[in-house]
Amino acid sequence: MKSTWKVYVLALISFLVGTSNYIVSGILDRIAETLGTSVAAAGQLITVYSLAYAVGTPILMALTAKMDRLKLLLYSLGLFIAANLLTFILSGFGFFIAARIITALGAGVVTVNALSIAAKIAPPGKQASAIANVTMGITASLIIGVPLGRMVASAFGWKAVFLTIAIVGSLAMLVIAAVIPRMQGDKPVPLIKQFALLKTSGFGCFSDYFFLVGRIFPRLYLLITFSARGDSFK
Repeated sequence: MKSTWKVYVLALISFLVGTSNYIVSGILDRIAETLGTSVAAAGQLITVYSLAYAVGTPILMALTAKMDRLKLLLYSLGLFIAANLLTFILSGFGFFIAARIITALGAGVVTVNALSIAAKIAPPGKQASAIANVTMGITASLIIGVPLGRMVASAFGWKAVFLTIAIVGSLAMLVIAAVIPRMQGDKPVPLIKQFALLKTSGFGCFSDYFFLVGRIFPRLYLLITFSARGDSFK
């Protein structure tokens, strides 16, 4: 398989990770109804996921820096798939919170490794393009993944969304194991240096933050408003 198609497989993984993240905001009303809680309370699922992702990813990457990249990608993807299956199987708000934390930890490591591997397998001079393609998967999850997830939730129930993500992720995992070459890990980057990047790239971080909030907050506001009025938001 050509390196271009390998990058597309990694982009598919980032699409699944992004969809699993952002779809919660699109089906929050259905989740709240099933769990017997308010939409505002169910919104904690997004907060917990974001905190686990932001705090857990740098720590896990520092601890696994020397590990083979392919093996780490498969392990973290397996954790991500298992967490989505737990979301489908288990019931109760507490279990869902735990599943979202596990999902976030797996998703963070998957995303970082997908970007790293894409840059390493790309032809000379094409590294930036490869990284952009993987990043495009995350962007596509906002534009395509969330609406598709909403459609699946309407037809089969919201838990079917996470089962679908787990199934597609499992298939992608088999492809990755077959076509992505093994490669050595990188030199560990101390956590202090990782967080120090906020001093030099703070504006970029905050611009990304406001971009995502600008996309997600209006929908959350409508969900909470309609829920408070006793209406459904289709």
